[in-house]
Amino acid sequence: MHASLRAAADSWRLPYWDWATNPRIPALASRPKVVVSMPGKVIKRVLMDNPLYQFKMPNNKNMASEGVGDVKLQGEDTVLAYGNCIGTSRCPEEAQTKADSRSWIEGVVNNDKVAEFMTAHSAIDDKDYGTAAEIVYRLLTYPLEYPDFATVALHNDDPQVQTDVNIEFIHNNIHYWTGGEGGHMSQIPVASFDPIFWLHHCNIDRLWAIWQELNPDKWFIDGTQRPFDDKTVGLSDIVTNKTPLRPFHKDEQGTTWLPDEVRNFRNLGYSYPELQPWLPQYQVNGTFSRDQYVTSIIETVNLKYGVCRQQALHILGEAGTGELPGGMEAVSGGVAANDFAISVRYSKFAFGGHPFNIEIFLEPADGSGRDYRRDYITNVYNFSRPAVVNGEEVCSNCSNLEGLDVRVSSYVPITPILNRLMQQGRLASLKRGDVEDLLKRLYWRVTMAEQPVPEENWRKKLNLQIIVSMSNVTHYHDPTMVSDFKDFDVIPSLGVAAIPSIGVNPLDDDDVEAQYLAWDKMLKLHREVGTGGSIVVESSSLDLTAPNGVDYTKISFMYFDESSGADPHDEENYVVLLSLSIRRRNRIIRLNHKPAHGGWQRQEEVPLDHWLQRPNPLFRVDVGESDYEIFIDGKPFRTRYKALGNKNITHVHYWSYPDSVPPALSRALAVMACPSSNDVPAV
Repeated sequence: MHASLRAAADSWRLPYWDWATNPRIPALASRPKVVVSMPGKVIKRVLMDNPLYQFKMPNNKNMASEGVGDVKLQGEDTVLAYGNCIGTSRCPEEAQTKADSRSWIEGVVNNDKVAEFMTAHSAIDDKDYGTAAEIVYRLLTYPLEYPDFATVALHNDDPQVQTDVNIEFIHNNIHYWTGGEGGHMSQIPVASFDPIFWLHHCNIDRLWAIWQELNPDKWFIDGTQRPFDDKTVGLSDIVTNKTPLRPFHKDEQGTTWLPDEVRNFRNLGYSYPELQPWLPQYQVNGTFSRDQYVTSIIETVNLKYGVCRQQALHILGEAGTGELPGGMEAVSGGVAANDFAISVRYSKFAFGGHPFNIEIFLEPADGSGRDYRRDYITNVYNFSRPAVVNGEEVCSNCSNLEGLDVRVSSYVPITPILNRLMQQGRLASLKRGDVEDLLKRLYWRVTMAEQPVPEENWRKKLNLQIIVSMSNVTHYHDPTMVSDFKDFDVIPSLGVAAIPSIGVNPLDDDDVEAQYLAWDKMLKLHREVGTGGSIVVESSSLDLTAPNGVDYTKISFMYFDESSGADPHDEENYVVLLSLSIRRRNRIIRLNHKPAHGGWQRQEEVPLDHWLQRPNPLFRVDVGESDYEIFIDGKPFRTRYKALGNKNITHVHYWSYPDSVPPALSRALAVMACPSSNDVPAV
């Protein structure tokens, strides 16, 4: 072999595609033909098919000749006949997925469509950021534990929104954005046929390596994933640091790699441009300086992926000595701003393992109606496959996860979109009120094979939560300082709560809508509850462990007269029609009420141990002509006289004291205002 080719072969490593900073198919994989230097006495330059542009079966055999079959999408007549294919496809049009079409058989590569997916929202400055860049930034800078970083699976019953960001979610979306509906990359059984698969996965490995260098001590907790209760996915029974990484084997005998064996990537003989600790700039007096090394990595992450950081500093620079938009403030060393994100949580195997999309849109303010092309905000792709195909189990791990009804999460920062809307004059500022008013126009749908799934087909089984959250962030001019995100706060008036887990579901009635109420927040009901109606509150967890001091967790059903002109932010202006307080140290449930600007009245205390028996307690209040009927877990609890008049329930307040002690209930409650008591079947 020619010496230069031998040297190239010995030093070759798999290339990576950084889709966050280069949100288009890279040139290496975008050209159908490539010129190759062929060895010999005289090196010849030969024009040939580019093997990274598209995979083609040898000798024009179809993929069925190697056992590749068809994929049928549940609930649709669509069959993707991958067995007919000779070549791979990227983002084919619907007509190009017909089983007998020449484009499907030979494969079609629509790289321009990939670029559309990857650049759905351009930046407000001259930077060419992809949709994924800010997600990558949060992934590498949020203080995540390894299970949160690594997987979409929800690891506890009351997760914080910032832990919804994970590498698996963005990995999944890249599969969809490069494959589209029908392309090989978007279907697990055939994804690896497309050469771009390998460049994508090499970048996933690179991001993981960067995270490892920033978090060297984080790994599986106590040799396993973190412990779970019986209401969340039991990954500790499925994935550990000793779980074989099938089908990747390290010898000809088929010995499978284990996670612990691949944790240190340098032991496997490679690294990445950002991760070269042996360079002289990291040596201080002949000794490696980890501080300088980490500072260099942080600077790279800031400059490559910090979209919100770049935009905020850009806005600050344009403002000069002038006034910044509301929700932003110049501070020493940089700029502080409100930041917003959308979390999406759902059941992964809601459709038997078939992949599907959750798409989120923003309806125009001008009343022109919904347009699913114009209004796009983001999407979450459920990249999965059925555990059983044609009666044969093809994925044992999928079977385990489906049996556990695993719920998964994703996290999409939307501040870059809001910055764009401010620039266009469609959003006044980043003040919470302005953004909340804008995002009340959010709407969403579920699709399979580009076709909407009727809501009645996914409403109960998907267990969908769409959560809008706000945090406060400081972005620094100094590129070696990561943006400081803090005070994450769910906006309960936006999004949709998960459907409660009770056996008889009050949401069977299309008129009943679940709302999401966060701890230490007040919720305005979409529908007031008056005489003949009911209100249902469900907690996803219960902790009756008594703290050292006095504590109470309180749910208050309240009335506020908006026509009075009183300040809605002052709790003293609300009439507390009925309040239910759990006091763990005293082992009681206390009932009382309070007029506006008055004190608590008519206290009643009931021992709690007889009542709170379920791990996910359900509270229900039926509003009668002269009293309130209270039920706990479907059992009659108490009847309370309407001491403060026949007023409707307009708000619910959820809080606890002291706020340094976690509440007895979950940090988020599902609240359902029912127009009639008959709409709530007995549990």
